[in-house]
Amino acid sequence: MKLGVMSLGDHLADPHTGIRTTQGERLRSIVDSSIEAEQLGFSMVALGEHHFNDYIISSPNMLLAAIAERTSTIRLTTAVTLLATSDPVRVAEDFATLDLLSGGRADIVVGRGINKDAYAAFGQLDPARGAEILAEKTALLNRLWTEKEPFSWSGEFRGPLDEIQLKPSPVAAPRVWMGTGTTEESVRRTAAQGLPLMLPSIFGSLDGWGPLVTLYRELMTEKGLEPLVGSCSYVHVAETTEQAREQWKPYLTNYVQWAYDLMGNTRAVDFDKLLAGTAMCGSPDVVVDRMLAVKNTVDPDIHLAVFDVGGLPHDILMDSMRLFSKHVMPKL
Repeated sequence: MKLGVMSLGDHLADPHTGIRTTQGERLRSIVDSSIEAEQLGFSMVALGEHHFNDYIISSPNMLLAAIAERTSTIRLTTAVTLLATSDPVRVAEDFATLDLLSGGRADIVVGRGINKDAYAAFGQLDPARGAEILAEKTALLNRLWTEKEPFSWSGEFRGPLDEIQLKPSPVAAPRVWMGTGTTEESVRRTAAQGLPLMLPSIFGSLDGWGPLVTLYRELMTEKGLEPLVGSCSYVHVAETTEQAREQWKPYLTNYVQWAYDLMGNTRAVDFDKLLAGTAMCGSPDVVVDRMLAVKNTVDPDIHLAVFDVGGLPHDILMDSMRLFSKHVMPKL
């Protein structure tokens, strides 16, 4: 099980002080912590994409390019690229460029996203057909990266292409992950396309993931394809579990309440219930046990840890990442 870091870029005020960093400071923190993640031994950095709200990573490929220039080994991916509302030709060009500049380190996680308003904003007017739109654009994206000669293409959700060839082309076609896994239907669609599966994060259930991952692996094996699974969770580590919980509770609660409001969810945040799900908080030994539970249930090829959440100050973020690297990572 490889280990990576992920940021969705929520830009919230510190719940203790009410002070919110500037947008530039928040983006810089993401870049700087991602660069140090390589030095700490993490193998991947994944950045989410959102639009028109306080998840402020609207162009993750730009941040990944900044990270690429100051790193040499860590893989660079999105979490996710909202391909259903994007032009796959533009996406293919952007990530081919990132792949070349980084020496072949680019991956991409594609998905539909949770904001239906983005469909209209980006010229796709029927979010109900999001799965169909995503499947067509994913197939075109892969073809753009793998065709060695000019080709023509036509489809339902984008204008036709006539004798085009992608230039520049990537070092090798970036691996395309499908960001999904909340329902059996989504898992079946992912396996039907022969793609790696990247599971969702904090609002998922470890027990719920197990059967879906088993189904995915069975379907991929039936097709003669290698099943690849990624998982992710929010993580906080401190010297003691008491310290970790006291330190993290205001920030995780701040984030989840904001996320609930964004999704129109009116229920109250239950910190203990979050920790009983996929979120991990505690001493290094406690987090090791939680990570091993993920390994035993899902056995992911890579697990992405989200350390920055809810206005967490950069120095506390880095302390948590360093403790994870020093005391958790060696035991996994």
